[in-house]
Amino acid sequence: MILGKCPYCKGNVQAIKSTANGKKVNLYSCENAKKEYDDSEQFVFTSDSTCTFRVYSNVFLRWNKRSFSKYEMKTLLEEEQVIVRLHGRRGTREYFKYVITDKEYGVSILWDEEVEEKLISS
Repeated sequence: MILGKCPYCKGNVQAIKSTANGKKVNLYSCENAKKEYDDSEQFVFTSDSTCTFRVYSNVFLRWNKRSFSKYEMKTLLEEEQVIVRLHGRRGTREYFKYVITDKEYGVSILWDEEVEEKLISS
């Protein structure tokens, strides 16, 4: 399933079902970011890869967000930012933050930017 255009090379970003650490997740990957296992069993980019944009749907698990949805990724690719709902360590506190694309990590949370209340409810 194609979700949009890569923010770096304008290739198609696809949703691919994958397994990470024994869990089934979606991998949102640019069609030009190809990886394979090398001789030392490391998962590395191939020699013909021209992009590195890859994001796993469980990227925000440490903030108690189980999945970064296809809809959220599509919105991120279209609008260059998306608002996500995160939770405190015990799951009792809820807060909203902007997420943007990041060349090194795929996506980053803007911790210093506050999301306006009216944007959350819409």
